[in-house]
Amino acid sequence: MKNILGKIFLLVTSLLMFAFSLVTEVNAYPQDQYQECLLAVKSNPVVIGLPESSVQSFCDCALIAIVDDGENDVYSTQKCAKETLNK
Repeated sequence: MKNILGKIFLLVTSLLMFAFSLVTEVNAYPQDQYQECLLAVKSNPVVIGLPESSVQSFCDCALIAIVDDGENDVYSTQKCAKETLNK
C-alpha cells in the first residue's frame, strides 16, 4: 500500500511540475493602463509616423518596469523610449 501511495504522489508531483512549466508570463499591469498609455503616446506629435508595434512595445516595456517591477517612472519611460521608439 505504501508503495502505491508513493507512486501516486510522485506522479501527481511530476504532473504539477510539468503544468507549472507550461505557464506563460503574466503581466500584472491592468489592461486599461495599457490602453491609456497607447492613447497618451499616440497623442504626442513626436511619435507620428512610428509603427504601431513600436508604440505597443514602449507601453509594454514602461508598464512592466513601473507597475510590475516597481521602478522609477521617469527613468523607466526614458529607458523604454530609447529601447523601443528609437529604432
